[in-house]
Amino acid sequence: MKQKKILTAALAAMLTLSLSVPAMAVEPVSIDAAAETPAYELVQRGENFPIRVWGGAVELGDMSLTLENSNESDPYQKIVVNVAEDTVILDAVTGEAKTFADIRAGETVCAWVGPDMTKSLPPISTARVILCGIPADFGVPTYAEVETVTETENGVDVYMNNDVVLHLTGDTEYLAAPGWEKATVSPADIVPGTRLLSWYNAATMSLPAQASPSKVMVFPSGYAGWVSADGLEVTINGETLTLEGTSSAKVENGRLMVPVRAVAEAMGCEVAWEPYTNQVSVTKDGVELYHFAIGADQAAKGDVTVGLVASAKAVDGVTFMVLDDLIVLHGLKLSQG
Repeated sequence: MKQKKILTAALAAMLTLSLSVPAMAVEPVSIDAAAETPAYELVQRGENFPIRVWGGAVELGDMSLTLENSNESDPYQKIVVNVAEDTVILDAVTGEAKTFADIRAGETVCAWVGPDMTKSLPPISTARVILCGIPADFGVPTYAEVETVTETENGVDVYMNNDVVLHLTGDTEYLAAPGWEKATVSPADIVPGTRLLSWYNAATMSLPAQASPSKVMVFPSGYAGWVSADGLEVTINGETLTLEGTSSAKVENGRLMVPVRAVAEAMGCEVAWEPYTNQVSVTKDGVELYHFAIGADQAAKGDVTVGLVASAKAVDGVTFMVLDDLIVLHGLKLSQG
């Protein structure tokens, strides 16, 4: 009995080392790129990256499985994982697509769920990605979201939201996520907001850590695009916005204000203003994306009311809004790292 407890503890320790992915909370970032530019905060609201859970599949239900592990420091020692129609199930070694029927009772499973989760005991959540067929050494790939992409002489360096820089070279194997219309993928498909499943044996102890994956599986971005800011310069999908004269970006109350039209048109949208109601409407392909009244503290995006960090304001005929709010309204990924 004592030997069994020792083996259980050892297994838990090895799984913790190989399966754990550091959570990365999106913190306010103070940006002061130039001495003449006041510092401001720029944040991504509504972060929705899933939570990693793992354990033995102690119970298999109807498209659900209960995972349980003996690691007392794990916040989710027992959890019910639902499998949705779009849940991706993969072999942890090859990346081959699997089905729920391939999961065996008792085997160790790693999953990324939620982040929405019930408050019940055990909690219940829906999986985005499930890894089965975990090898004897308990090594599994890591699932994370791309923050920035930098070209190098040997390929690209990709900074992930788990504080790991992936060095992707010509030797890296690229796999397309199951269900994606693309049969093949390349570094050109990796942009801020893309999610990667990465196979690597070790990462450096530096901050950020460095790793060179043997292969990566590329998942399409769930964002409409990505945005970054450097001082008063704003870039949308890699293209710098022309913000000059009365349309120049400005910092007010510690927030970056930018013209609504500049961001909207960069995203292929059209902007209209109704003078009688002072309402601004943004549409794409003839369908309204959102609308708001100048001076109001909220906007309407479909059936959802979005609270604004600060009210939009008109200055010299140009409507300005906090960039944080436009990120939410356009469904953009804030690229920072």
